[in-house]
Amino acid sequence: MININPNTNTGSALQQGLNGLQNSSRATIEAANELVAAGTVQRTVSIATDIVEPIVEINRQQQLFDASAKVVQSADESLGTLVDIRA
Repeated sequence: MININPNTNTGSALQQGLNGLQNSSRATIEAANELVAAGTVQRTVSIATDIVEPIVEINRQQQLFDASAKVVQSADESLGTLVDIRA
């Protein structure tokens, strides 16, 4: 487990990035489960309408995941710079 000091801006940014990664992963799994359910349950409505929303949500979560990963990368680089300055 990563121990982050919440009193620093870098720690806060890192924590927010990690939270974003976790939330995005969870939401992607939920959307994927909805997509699977749409393909396995017999419905009176066209299956095409049942799969559009989960696919859009998966794409949205992928973008959020990528953005969160960039936040983590930036916080990591900032922390590395601070450590180098201090050393």
